[in-house]
Amino acid sequence: MAGRDLLEADALRSFAVFAEHRNFTLAAAALHISQPALHVKIRKLAEALGVELYERDGRRLTLTAAGVQLAAYAQDSRRRADEFLRELHHDPAPTLTIAAGRGALRWVIGEAIRQVGRRGRRVQVITADRDAALSALSAGRADLAVIAHDPPSRQVEARQIAAYRQVLVLAEAHPLAARRQVRLRDLDGLDLVVPPAGRPHRRALDRALLDAGVRWQVAAEVDGWDLLVHLAALGVGATVVNGCVGLPDGLRAVPVDGLPEVRYWATWRPPRAHLVRDLLDQFRPAGGAAERRRSGAQEPPR
Repeated sequence: MAGRDLLEADALRSFAVFAEHRNFTLAAAALHISQPALHVKIRKLAEALGVELYERDGRRLTLTAAGVQLAAYAQDSRRRADEFLRELHHDPAPTLTIAAGRGALRWVIGEAIRQVGRRGRRVQVITADRDAALSALSAGRADLAVIAHDPPSRQVEARQIAAYRQVLVLAEAHPLAARRQVRLRDLDGLDLVVPPAGRPHRRALDRALLDAGVRWQVAAEVDGWDLLVHLAALGVGATVVNGCVGLPDGLRAVPVDGLPEVRYWATWRPPRAHLVRDLLDQFRPAGGAAERRRSGAQEPPR
């Protein structure tokens, strides 16, 4: 059977399910077929296309670059089939799947999700860090990913949807809390609650404080804006977060001069542009056309 024939047959659906699970046992159970039968389907598909679709890393199975491309194609095909059936039977609009971090879901796009839901759109959420969100997007498991800091690669579409100043959060009784703004060197000697080493926010903060010659101590390492602020409220130490983060009583946020704004990007693959339009409509384009990046496809039509 030719590669095109297989792409139009059951093997494509089987590979889509396998790509979601990255596990033959789980995928076979989801497809209600035997594991050997699924192995045969995937092997014949790889042979027909002339590429390797997955590889083993110890006990883990990972998709090759070709496998990621095929998984996205398979997911898009499944999505188009689902949309056709919904239109045929006059069903509601398709589910919108969003991959984003906890902070972005709570403070950056929460209201946009609420507005889309009020219009009758069902939203599914994948809580994921930057790498996992982009992986879900590229494999077709998510329609839209929301990421912070740097824009994504040019293989996808992206729009900047928000930018926030970084603020020092500390107790209202602290001497720095009375200021309208602090400089990086004002943080000298502080105990700080920070994300774990290696997180983008931590790396950027480490670099900025080092360049400014600031001496500081790690009071605690926790993941997530909400936990950073929570520990600051408990008196463990001060923290630096995005200006969009809500604060409990007793804390004050003071803008930090010398730290860059944290930018947030909504990103999608061109085949899903029509699915993400209504969520993107909730945001004002940041910086106009100059902030929109294209890879050959159009901005979601209005």
